Amino acid sequence: MMVKLITLSKGLITGLTMIAFSLFFFYGLNQPPESPLQYIIYGVFMLGIIWTILSFSKKSGTSLIFKDHFSAGFSTFIIVTLLMVLFTAIFYKLNPGLLEAKIALNNQLALKEGNHTPDEITANAKQMRSIFMPMMLAITTIIYLFLGALLSVVVSGMIIQLKKYGNRPDNHYPSSQ
Repeated sequence: MMVKLITLSKGLITGLTMIAFSLFFFYGLNQPPESPLQYIIYGVFMLGIIWTILSFSKKSGTSLIFKDHFSAGFSTFIIVTLLMVLFTAIFYKLNPGLLEAKIALNNQLALKEGNHTPDEITANAKQMRSIFMPMMLAITTIIYLFLGALLSVVVSGMIIQLKKYGNRPDNHYPSSQ
């Protein structure tokens, strides 16, 4: 039970840090949400998962299996995903100008192509307005679930392999314990 609380709190810390960076980049540095600074937010996400799994591994000893390590990472990335989806919904509701800017850009591109009527462009803008929020929430959910699962699998597998190697009788390297 205590381990679950620790992993959940690390998920909250990671998610809130990511939200703080997102707000700073947008409002403080005037960068759009899809700027290259987004990679820093993904880096915080990855570091949060790694931090959780490593600290879980150190506190729990050597008798754990892959599933236990993955579960610690899972608890973290699920909390972060939930926070980021909620943040995305609130952020785009509070900043409707972002959607309007995307629609205006799309309209300009359609006009430049020259093969769309004004009615088609208007219908496309209306359709963009109706699918924008569900699309952004789906993209956010899929990205964080996929990255979180992938990183949890990789880090958990590496820790299990390192523990196996560290406990082998033919290991001639000094133990890190």
